[in-house]
Amino acid sequence: MRLSRRQLFTAAGVTVLMSGTVSSATGAAAVAAPVRTWDGQIQVSDWERYYLGLDGGAHQKALRALNLTHGNGVHADDQYAMVPVASVRRAALEFGDHAAADVLRDRFGLDSPSMLGRGLKLVLGEDGLEGRYLDDPGLQLRYIGYRRPYARYAMPMPDAVRRALA
Repeated sequence: MRLSRRQLFTAAGVTVLMSGTVSSATGAAAVAAPVRTWDGQIQVSDWERYYLGLDGGAHQKALRALNLTHGNGVHADDQYAMVPVASVRRAALEFGDHAAADVLRDRFGLDSPSMLGRGLKLVLGEDGLEGRYLDDPGLQLRYIGYRRPYARYAMPMPDAVRRALA
């Protein structure tokens, strides 16, 4: 894993501060705890894996804001494009893009509700499908078949998700 210059300096500063104020056992645990930075990039295909279409067009607004063409009106044309994590975070917070919130939740291990899980529960009536949905084409097709009555539905983003991304 490669660290940016800012991450290295942050880690060094935390190490120096912790070594003088805390015992070595607790200091090591504090330094070992991950520091969340909104650096890096996310591939569009990884982001769109979480897309269910229950965000009231927020995903498409985010794609337009990032100048990502989406000729079919739903998904980005270039699935290999890389998007800065900060832009994906903005898509979740500013536009309410559920897929953006979930890809960040997965990437950073955030303690927030899964928007994918909530959407699958709403449409299919079952809990705990989000892990299976990402890799099961049969479940994805089942979702598509049952989604029609919810085509215009916009599921609100819970405050817990917004707090986790703040």
